Amino acid sequence: MEHLGDITAIDGRAAPPVDVVIGGSPCQDLSIAGKRQGLSGARSGLFMEQIRIIKEMRQADAGRGNRGRFIRPRYMVWENVAGALSSNKGDDFRAVLEETARIADPATVIPEPPKGKWATSGCLVGDGWSIAYRVLDAQFWGVPQRRRRVALVADFGGQSAPEVLFIRKSVCGDIEPGQPEGEAPAPGAGGGAGTPGGALAAGFKPFAGAGAGSIGYQPEQAPTLTVGQECAVYAVDCRNGAEDPCVNGTLQAKSTGGQSLNLNNVVRRASTVRRLTELECERLQGFPDGWTDIGPWADSNGRKHKGCTANARYMALGNSIAIPPWAWVLKRLCACYERPATMASLFDGIGGFPLIWERLNGPGACLWASEINEFAMAVTRKRLGEGAALWP
Repeated sequence: MEHLGDITAIDGRAAPPVDVVIGGSPCQDLSIAGKRQGLSGARSGLFMEQIRIIKEMRQADAGRGNRGRFIRPRYMVWENVAGALSSNKGDDFRAVLEETARIADPATVIPEPPKGKWATSGCLVGDGWSIAYRVLDAQFWGVPQRRRRVALVADFGGQSAPEVLFIRKSVCGDIEPGQPEGEAPAPGAGGGAGTPGGALAAGFKPFAGAGAGSIGYQPEQAPTLTVGQECAVYAVDCRNGAEDPCVNGTLQAKSTGGQSLNLNNVVRRASTVRRLTELECERLQGFPDGWTDIGPWADSNGRKHKGCTANARYMALGNSIAIPPWAWVLKRLCACYERPATMASLFDGIGGFPLIWERLNGPGACLWASEINEFAMAVTRKRLGEGAALWP
């Protein structure tokens, strides 16, 4: 996989053409935790660079004689925070849909959503093109973390986008029965964060609202992993200092007869908790163990670094994707091809999308990537370079 550097300097007409372009443009300006500058922000505004590159690549591929569904890239995948739906009162996501649709049909106009609010899923179908979007939460793909992200799939050569993101549960006349009313407790019943008698979930900030990361209590589940890395791994009742007597700290051997190492790196100390380790963050995101532990590395200027710092690993993982839900999406997309498909990864991070893609399509299926963060590039060169093992 070749790194082409800064996305603003990439000419889509000169870049190697690919079947799919995948990009999770920086989300800081769209997140409810950020300043909400929307697509006008310097970082989230890079989405338009993604659109530009795809248009240029398709124009060049049409110039080679390809037509219709054979023009590359046929598909675009976009990932972002759920706050993208409400950013700038919904107008930013309207612009995302409109600019994406205009790749296939320049005359497309997307109206504002009903009552100014976008649903958490939807699709658009035009003459020979389709777009589908859906909010995915990693916790429903076996990840012990609440991580809600918008997944958008665009098919510029057909109407397969809804088939990629949605599953048909029934056919006409065969309605799936729902759950009888009143047979299950409401979510969170029996205690929750900030409620009398309820424990505080690991990593949640006590008595804080959703904007501060406190969404509610759920056993053995962490909140969304962030760059700031404030997640913890043990649930205690912070209001009275009570501890769970059934949970012990990690047991370790003694190095000497009189010194116990059981107090080192324990899960809890009185009513406080330790933060997640880098390895635990990798597992929360679904990456292979040690994915970001690359040892000594060199940046693009040839400067050598003796090793990777914990902060660099935390930041890279907080900015990355949770692998399992996206593996589900991309596997369904790859099923649209009867051959190994190629991709390019924009805003590459630590190679989450290329990792999934090459597991599905074989080594070398991700032709190129764009990233300016030196440590992130070092990780992908180490893990996705020539001869690298995809299943470490």
